[in-house]
Amino acid sequence: MMDIKAIEIISNTLDVKSRIVTADIKELARFWEEPLRDARFADPRLAFYILKAVARAYLRGRNLRMGNAQGLRRHELTKAMLMRTMIRYAAGESMFSCLYETGVISLKAFASALNSYADIADEASKVLQERQNDERG
Repeated sequence: MMDIKAIEIISNTLDVKSRIVTADIKELARFWEEPLRDARFADPRLAFYILKAVARAYLRGRNLRMGNAQGLRRHELTKAMLMRTMIRYAAGESMFSCLYETGVISLKAFASALNSYADIADEASKVLQERQNDERG
């Protein structure tokens, strides 16, 4: 579900109709999500950095000036809302409820959770690989 308030703020900032921003967010979220499905990163935070780059490129394409530190700061809230809306669209609302309930309420906590998930996923992969080897051997 799209956050209507965030869509309105982004569309007002960009001076674009909200239905256009909604369609853009859906498309950007798909472009971000599709390559990440099968990707394996050494550092899971790379997915976040890619999202950040996609959001910044979109805002620059919509003529927001972000070429210096002052411009970056001025549009930081818009970029954060765009990123959050893209993630919510791609992952669904349930992911955010689950993260909030487990205490993930900041960027640092989110990065920590991603790192923990990667460690658990790697360990599970090793266990499954060992089981397959044992079954074959």
